[in-house]
Amino acid sequence: MLTVRLPDDLEAEVDRLAATEHRTKSEIVKDALRDYLASHAQRHSSYELGEDLFGVAESGDSDRSGTYKQRLRQKLGEKHSH
Repeated sequence: MLTVRLPDDLEAEVDRLAATEHRTKSEIVKDALRDYLASHAQRHSSYELGEDLFGVAESGDSDRSGTYKQRLRQKLGEKHSH
């Protein structure tokens, strides 16, 4: 059970909507909370939205930025081995 205090103007709007739609105030508030929670659950951070793309460019390597130093040492070693 949850009790919520609404400002007078918001409660009046809920009252009008409930009367117009022939529904209870509780039904109106429950539906509003369901909609709000559903929209919040679908939000993702910028990182989550692009996570599969980070470090992947033309090479297709997903760990390219993480192995940069290792690849650089390897290239320098090849260059100086001649």
